[in-house]
Amino acid sequence: MFDHPTKQYALFRKFEENLASREIDGIPDTLKKSPHARAYYGVFRLVLGEDYFAALSEEERSEFVALALETEALVDQSVAEHSLNPQSIEAAINKGLLPRLFKRMGMEKAKEAIERIVHITRVGLVDG
Repeated sequence: MFDHPTKQYALFRKFEENLASREIDGIPDTLKKSPHARAYYGVFRLVLGEDYFAALSEEERSEFVALALETEALVDQSVAEHSLNPQSIEAAINKGLLPRLFKRMGMEKAKEAIERIVHITRVGLVDG
């Protein structure tokens, strides 16, 4: 059925509409209005894996939502305090996030998540 061109078009059109409106499955409604927190939540999902997130309870997922919002606040504060020196921004993000993320995901995954968060801070989010 997917081989039919009309079905392909309909499927890809729906995907394109969801992408344009930033409607992504698995992103909590709390984060819909905050693109940076949504990106940080996505980093957590990417680093820990979809299987890990599928096994979480609602309470555990809400902890990751809170962590994404805390991360957004910490990154904003780091950028505001160290706006003249990019290395200081990265150091402040590392210093602030490592203890928080280590408790939830261990050292290796925390370092990977922080690296991705720093990358988001460097390049920003591209609005399409």
